[in-house]
Amino acid sequence: MEHIFDRYYRGTNTENSKGTGLGMAIARDIIKAHGAEVELSSRVNQGTIVKIRYESSHE
Repeated sequence: MEHIFDRYYRGTNTENSKGTGLGMAIARDIIKAHGAEVELSSRVNQGTIVKIRYESSHE
């Protein structure tokens, strides 16, 4: 999953799926533009977890 946020990256099992490989890269850029971070973890046959973390600002 080290390349998941690279533009035009498509996973190894995507031969029957349409797409350009831009979705995750664009999503990450939007998340970062809003001052947040994104983290992914995945386990085969169990699923994927996406965490989006925003810093709390106390003024």
